[in-house]
Amino acid sequence: MIVEDEKVTALDLKLTLEDLGYEVVACVSSGEAAIAAATEQNVDLILMDIHLDTAMLGTEAAKIIMQKTGIPVLFLSAYSDDQTLDDASDSLPYGYMVKPFEKREVDAAIRIALARYSADLELRRSEERLRLALEAARMSIWEWTPDNDEDIRLNVSHTPPQLISESLDDLLVNIHPDDRDKIHKQIGSHQRHQQPVRFRKHEGNDYRWVELFASLFRWENGDRRVIGVLHDVHERYLADEQLRQANAVFNSTSEGILITDAQRRVLNVNPAFSQITGYTQADVQGKNPDEFLHARRHSDQFYPRLINDAQGYWSGEIACQRKNGEFFQAWEHVCTVLSDDGQLQNFVITFSDISELRRVEKNLATLAYMDALTGVGNRVRLEQVVSDALADGIEAPGSVGILYLDLDGFKLINDTLGHSEGDLLLRVMADRFKQTVRDEDTVVRIGGDEFVIVITNAEQEDDLKVVAEKLLQAVQQPVSLSREKVEVSASIGIVLSRPSVQEYEELLKAADTALFEAKRQGKNRYCIYDFALAMEFNERLRIERSLKQAIRNDELALEFQPLIDLQTSRVYGVEALCRWYHNELGMIPPDRFIPIAEQSDVIVDIGSWVLRESCRVLRGWMDSGLPELKVSVNVSARQLTDSRFAALVSRVLTEFNIAPEQLELEITETALQANEQILRQLEHIHKSGVGLAIDDFGTGYSSLSRLKELTFDRVKIDRSFVRDLPHSSNDIEICRAVMALCQVLSLQVTAEGVENHEQLDMLRELGCHCIQGYLFSRPLRPELLADWIRQTDIAAVLR
Repeated sequence: MIVEDEKVTALDLKLTLEDLGYEVVACVSSGEAAIAAATEQNVDLILMDIHLDTAMLGTEAAKIIMQKTGIPVLFLSAYSDDQTLDDASDSLPYGYMVKPFEKREVDAAIRIALARYSADLELRRSEERLRLALEAARMSIWEWTPDNDEDIRLNVSHTPPQLISESLDDLLVNIHPDDRDKIHKQIGSHQRHQQPVRFRKHEGNDYRWVELFASLFRWENGDRRVIGVLHDVHERYLADEQLRQANAVFNSTSEGILITDAQRRVLNVNPAFSQITGYTQADVQGKNPDEFLHARRHSDQFYPRLINDAQGYWSGEIACQRKNGEFFQAWEHVCTVLSDDGQLQNFVITFSDISELRRVEKNLATLAYMDALTGVGNRVRLEQVVSDALADGIEAPGSVGILYLDLDGFKLINDTLGHSEGDLLLRVMADRFKQTVRDEDTVVRIGGDEFVIVITNAEQEDDLKVVAEKLLQAVQQPVSLSREKVEVSASIGIVLSRPSVQEYEELLKAADTALFEAKRQGKNRYCIYDFALAMEFNERLRIERSLKQAIRNDELALEFQPLIDLQTSRVYGVEALCRWYHNELGMIPPDRFIPIAEQSDVIVDIGSWVLRESCRVLRGWMDSGLPELKVSVNVSARQLTDSRFAALVSRVLTEFNIAPEQLELEITETALQANEQILRQLEHIHKSGVGLAIDDFGTGYSSLSRLKELTFDRVKIDRSFVRDLPHSSNDIEICRAVMALCQVLSLQVTAEGVENHEQLDMLRELGCHCIQGYLFSRPLRPELLADWIRQTDIAAVLR
């Protein structure tokens, strides 16, 4: 059903939906009519405008409809201010789309809304079953008469013991749904003696693993009785589970692993060890790794120092040798394993082959102007070519043309097929671009799937249009990857240097603005920087200038989103999120001003303010008696290049008397690829006790060596991998791989964007430590968050 007061809009939406294969059962223009129609029509979903014909808002109508009928509502509105969004949120909608929107967006939003509604129905049923289980009594000994289901006597933990009669169905409520069938079969069996069966029984706020020992007895009068005893084996089960997980990691990790005894004689190796070195288990059994693996043995003092070291481990680069005599560089980690009484029991040696990494590093000097992945130019090359061409244009006629190109659909291919397939696609595209343009033109990859083509001696925009058309055609040709054939398109922003746009930075920003407009118009097209886009460009400049005054004018504010520890069922910390309320422009979203801020030094000032304000708020919470929390603050790569940043962190912690362990800095994967100065800063900060987390993990190009070199504490899985759980097998495997990697590296894992219990259950099953998302709370102002923490029962939500 469509609820829209604009007839033209309603008709257009109706035609769009019917074209997509949906049936529109009604079109009404007021909230009152929508309520009436919802009770009369067979409606699966309501597309609701907010401002309608009558005084009743769509948000009010949606609340009534949800209460009366439970029909899901998807809002379609031209408004996205805070008040409208808050009102819409109160009605628990199944989506919110801002007009205008595309056909595919409507289709996607409807599908997601219907899928979420179906999941919510199942979730409510599941929650009801769980509620009944929580109310059941804890059992340890029980007796059942199979001939009479109503005669179950439970000996529960009372003083003195009491006998309680319950039906078999009531007994099974207290057992995990997946285990009920086997329990029913076990206690209903006619066998005299039975093997114990393991299942999950509800205890307190969680399920615990227990074993049921049950036997059938016949009394002298012919009555049959099943007598059972429950044995709590929860700790043993968890230990077994950890052993199974460790064994899975041992056999599946790409790093070579050797386990030796205290005399350094090899006891076991994993498959990756044999794959890397060529040695089998039989080849090295009982030998010292210094005899066959290390090209140069560790010194005589190495192992005694390692044993006496309080940390008990060492990491470093070492030369190794394969079975065929070939040498390779490895990053090795050696740690000690002590027995319960503190005696040395084993050495565990892990290593990875980094010879390819070292070869690449040696070539970096010659590749200063080249993108290592595609072989085309990089950012340094781009600035050099454009600056030289602009300088030549002063003396000779001719303009410089910039075509800023971004691949449409690349992220989907990269996420679903993997980074290796994405890299192959980028290399193919780079080759096509070089073949499409002239030899004197320059192709540059500036990062991700973004390319820039520099056309020198361009006379008019029509020349650039011809090049853009050729590039679009070249991109659209199918690409055969390793496993699949894919097709992508491109969006291109075009700018021609002119008296008003003559600087390198201005040209690039103008082309970027034109690219943004091309994407907004529907992708697979080009857009030329013109007067209208110049206005957009000027607005970006206005935002950039206003940002410099935002702190001084007290326009910035912080909101905080809770971080939930699944193991303790409590709020262990919060993430600080910056908001900008401009005196004239109103609320400017972070995704609008943060990228602009990161392109200038103003991000350093904003980042400093966010850090200081976060610690100030944390101090206030502590003084008010709130439980100890950790505050997580996002840090940009630009901030980390400031040599004064580490001193700033130390100064702010001292000013507000905050322990370093209560602060966590979130760094994006992109920052890990920056210069050594950043890495030194991070190492210095971490040594002071401040936690480090990798934000949006999996969306960039992380280096495993970086993860090993820098002692990070936490990895945050990006919401793009959580959104489709548990329905996307690819996302499940990605999350599983991240969990396994982090377990090997002893890293905590936080999943972002958790919005429902299905996602929560899957992440908990995969071994995730912490979660963050709207399932618990949206970002809140400090005072509201403090009240939320005091009033919210986290354990209840987790159930």
